[in-house]
Amino acid sequence: MKLPRLASLLLPVSLLAGNARAELAATFEGGGATDTRAARLPAILVKAGESPTPFLPAGEFTVTWKGTLVLPERQRLAFSFEGEGKATLTIDGEEVLAEEGTLGAKASKSTRLNRGDHEIAITFRSKADGSGRFRLFWEERSFPKQSVPPTVFKTEVKEDPARKGRLLFAENHCSKCHVGGVTGMQEMMEMAPLLFSTGSRLNEEWLASWIADPSALRPDTRMPALVDGSTDEGKQQAADLAAYLMTLKAGETPAAPDKGLAQKGGEHFHRLGCAACHTSPGASSVDATGGRVPLHNVSTKFQPGALVEFLKKPDALYAHIGMPDFGLTDAEAGEIAAFILDASGKVEKPKSAFPKGDATRGATLVNTLNSGACHAGTGAPTFSTPTESLFTKEWAAVGCVSGTHTAKQPKLALNDEERAALIAFSKKGTAPLTRHVPAEYASAKLKALRCTSCHGMDGKASFLDSVHVETKPLVAHVHGENEKLDQSRPHLTYIGEMLYSSYTEKMINRTASPRPRPWLDMRMPGYHGYATELAKGLACIHGVEPGAAPEAKPDAALAGIGKELAGA
Repeated sequence: MKLPRLASLLLPVSLLAGNARAELAATFEGGGATDTRAARLPAILVKAGESPTPFLPAGEFTVTWKGTLVLPERQRLAFSFEGEGKATLTIDGEEVLAEEGTLGAKASKSTRLNRGDHEIAITFRSKADGSGRFRLFWEERSFPKQSVPPTVFKTEVKEDPARKGRLLFAENHCSKCHVGGVTGMQEMMEMAPLLFSTGSRLNEEWLASWIADPSALRPDTRMPALVDGSTDEGKQQAADLAAYLMTLKAGETPAAPDKGLAQKGGEHFHRLGCAACHTSPGASSVDATGGRVPLHNVSTKFQPGALVEFLKKPDALYAHIGMPDFGLTDAEAGEIAAFILDASGKVEKPKSAFPKGDATRGATLVNTLNSGACHAGTGAPTFSTPTESLFTKEWAAVGCVSGTHTAKQPKLALNDEERAALIAFSKKGTAPLTRHVPAEYASAKLKALRCTSCHGMDGKASFLDSVHVETKPLVAHVHGENEKLDQSRPHLTYIGEMLYSSYTEKMINRTASPRPRPWLDMRMPGYHGYATELAKGLACIHGVEPGAAPEAKPDAALAGIGKELAGA
């Protein structure tokens, strides 16, 4: 069942405010294993044959959500369930509701709960075949039945660092070099950029700097350092690799954009909310707190005309890039490129410290460093320790995670916490890599794709709300800029239950027609490589079956009355 969208809007303002830490501790048990993770909601959807978490096998399981229910005012609440399985709700140690089978046939009696904190626990047991679905609802005189919002929960959750380590294993493409036929985890299917047209797109000096020390140019990168850029030998190798990559060309590089379009491009930069993910191209420092991607090196990275083509189709050569497709017109792409190239070109850059590269040596190095394992088309990949054997080793002592760097061993861009997470994951074996859990996939992608940079969620404003003022001077000259309709973006708190996943997929894929909220300067960009699984996962987070809307069959008589009411 899908509740009307209106239900989510009728929640009292006092309950919408919520807590900054809106989550529960969800402890799963099944197949002789236990796993605890943070959860926004007491909700779940698992099909027969699927695992409820990556760290449990498929089959019958139990999950218990625990935390604190925080009420800003006294309420007289009735609770109910939805789904299939067996469920029990207790508040302050008192059983409030218990049900088994097809859930939702009854509701709890109206229970008075005083203002403040209340201990809450919800236990759900799947069916014998391991399938199950669960949602928790409440209602009160002041609002109709609706799902309990995540903003009323809080707790401190101590997650096993192995969960983060599993994700890091996939993000760092570890399985690309360590092969063992392990498949299942969706993130492991993602590929690095194609390089066949690098020489037509990028600049050689930037390539050498990037290869020598990727983290220095982009702190959040997962690209490892394949050479030791602190040594003369490493700098020569970086120069040789850059020289080779410059020989990979495809087509003619378009002409550079007209510099006179820079002001118009700055207007687009502000209106599209680019500050949500990027610092200003004219800023020489990185955003250590917000983690935004710096743009001050763009003028040294892209050949000018190539930047225009990249902005029009960012995922053309990198299907799993974080930069989305805004559906820019030729004119818009040219104007934004002119602005970024102009502003970043004014930032003082350090002089090149690289010798002249040799493309022939670089071609040999590409094979020696096994670039083909990650970048398709750069040679036949070779594989080191098989994945199964890899998990028998002590990662803290040997290998990429240990922090050592050899000629055939990349230096991963890891901090101490990430290194510890990978080491914790190494004790779990390969089984978690074979399990795809849609809800956990979606939760991870909401963070990785910076969705809350533009959208508020769970009572927290979007990051853009705090930084958009930085780019406001770019439109200060435009008459009437401050006289537009409300430009706020929709919140994501209820997205998985509010929209059918088929429509959410169109939104994420940027194929929804007509365009929703056409009055917004900002536009929902397309994340084409993630749309299907992300839409499915968002529904699963809320315990909602993914799918499309059923055929509408409105009652003609009621439609007539509705028309009269609307007209009145």
